[in-house]
Amino acid sequence: MVVTFLLDVEDIVAPEADDIARDVAIILTEEGVQATFCVVGERVRQWMQRGRYDVLDALKGHDIGSHTDFHSVHPTVLEYLQGLGWEDGVAEAVRREQPAIMAIREAFGCDPSCWGGPGNTWGPQVTGALAELNVPAVVYAHTRVPSGEPHRFLDLLAYPSGHYAGDGEYHDHEAALKNRRRLVAELEADLASGRRWTEVFLGHPTRILHHEFWDGTNFVAGANHHREEWKPPRRKTASELEAALDSLRQTVRTVLSVPGIELRTIREMNSILATWDARPLTEEEVQGVTSDIERNVRGMSRWVILPPDTPTDDIWLLTSERLCTLRELMPPEL
Repeated sequence: MVVTFLLDVEDIVAPEADDIARDVAIILTEEGVQATFCVVGERVRQWMQRGRYDVLDALKGHDIGSHTDFHSVHPTVLEYLQGLGWEDGVAEAVRREQPAIMAIREAFGCDPSCWGGPGNTWGPQVTGALAELNVPAVVYAHTRVPSGEPHRFLDLLAYPSGHYAGDGEYHDHEAALKNRRRLVAELEADLASGRRWTEVFLGHPTRILHHEFWDGTNFVAGANHHREEWKPPRRKTASELEAALDSLRQTVRTVLSVPGIELRTIREMNSILATWDARPLTEEEVQGVTSDIERNVRGMSRWVILPPDTPTDDIWLLTSERLCTLRELMPPEL
């Protein structure tokens, strides 16, 4: 079974988060693995403006995806798509997402391998926009096919979420050990079921460094404070940070120790899956996954950063109208 390590680099508030992004990338490199880092466009611009080429160099050893341009700064994805249909929604998504992609191209010399939504939010217009922006895949996908595997939606690759390593508890020895044991059990169950690919979300570098998320005090429930009013989250003590980084390293080693695991980045998976046939789902298969997809789409409104009662009706309607584009990927041997 192929496993992809994913991380989200998104803290645009605390300059100290530059170092932790670098240190996490270095630890993974030391462990001989490549991960896919989904990076916010503003993060990339900050590193370039601050001359943090040490951070950029550390991340260049890994795969880079986009995590939107400003993440939790309002309007977020679900907000900027409100009231828009298909064509105007795609045009707006192109306008909003392009700056992050351009920043990644300038800093890393490549297009992002994928796009991952903030707070696991998304709209089908984003997928339409990514096709125009030369981004071939969506991670943390809301869409599904019966096998639960990566698939195509609107002709882009879509990778469902997989397993959470528990980054907010890395500094707690007992909790981290419990999470590693859970992770092994989940991966072994996937292997026993014959699953071909899954994700292990190693976490957010900023949550390894801080006790809270960077956006928790600045953008909750639609708040949009001026930049000079942004407040950084509470930093962990030196001993807590040391324990957290050790837990990250142990988590990587634990995953690698599971027999039958093979690591690939999203970029590598994109190349592999590009050679696979894509089979349209039957009407019965589409009906079988519709309720799960609707649950995923409706659930986006629970992200605490969004204003209360943010609607999802339009997003769900546009998604449901396009479920006929779902494709199951068929490996060559089949």
